[in-house]
Amino acid sequence: MRRRDFIKSIAGAGACLLPISVRAQSIDFSQIEAFESMGTGTQRGGQPAKTIIDDGDRHMVILTVLEANTETKVYWRPVDAAGAERTSIIPGPGLQVFQTAGEFRLETLGDDTRSVKYGYMLFRLKK
Repeated sequence: MRRRDFIKSIAGAGACLLPISVRAQSIDFSQIEAFESMGTGTQRGGQPAKTIIDDGDRHMVILTVLEANTETKVYWRPVDAAGAERTSIIPGPGLQVFQTAGEFRLETLGDDTRSVKYGYMLFRLKK
């Protein structure tokens, strides 16, 4: 029951925010092998980056920034970029989907008065 409610809230938040902040990345949903996990959290400025993935496998991450009074910095490795780490900045609430090769971290910019509330769903991709 809680999982279904969470998925609805993520999808609802994303649907409401899509016109405001959509980033383009080519996503092949047929490559999903299995659902792995989901979670929520609050990341504060000045804290070390929150590691979501650090295993070397290929994943799809659906990230929803639900509330933010600062920017979110995302560190990730695209599956098609020969392992080069990329950094994306999410300026506020919004939905973004990443296909990553085993690394995914979130950092909240600013001091400890700044925070970002987020939710994510993690899927393993086929090899």
